[in-house]
Amino acid sequence: MGTLPERVENEIEKIVASEGLELVHIDYRKQGRGYLLRVDIDKEGGVTIDDCSLVSRQISTYLDVDDVVPAEFELQVSSPGLDRKFYKDSDYEKFKGRLVRVRTSQPIRGLHVIVGRLKDYDGTKIVVTDPVMKKDPDYEIPLSAIKETRLEVEI
Repeated sequence: MGTLPERVENEIEKIVASEGLELVHIDYRKQGRGYLLRVDIDKEGGVTIDDCSLVSRQISTYLDVDDVVPAEFELQVSSPGLDRKFYKDSDYEKFKGRLVRVRTSQPIRGLHVIVGRLKDYDGTKIVVTDPVMKKDPDYEIPLSAIKETRLEVEI
C-alpha cells in the first residue's frame, strides 16, 4: 500500500477547495511502522497556521468517520514552502516571471541545474532566462527532460 484511493484524494481536494484554498499536493508514503499523509495547501498571499489547522481537522474528521485509510497514519497539513516544488503543468503558467531552479535528466547546454526566470511555457517546453549569461541567456528545456522544478527563494 502506497497510494490513496482516488475517492479519498477527491474528497480531500473538495475539503481544501471549500475553504478557498488550493490543493498543491498529496503525499502518502510509508514512514516507520505506519504511513505519512502530507497535504500541501496554498492561497494567494500564503497560508496561515489557522488555515492548516482548519483543513487538518476537517480531513481528520472525514478520514476517521469514513475509515478510508486502513493503516495507521500521521496527517500533516502544511504550506508548500517558499521553495515550492512544481507538480502540475499549470504551475509553469502560474509562476511565469518568477525565479526557478530546474533539475534535468539530460544536460541542457552542458548543465543539469539551471537557475533563472521562468520566461515562457508552451505545454511542451519551458524557457528559463539566466540574466548572468550575456550571450544567449535563454535555456529551452523540454518538459520531458525535467526531473524537478522549484521556486527559488528571492531575497
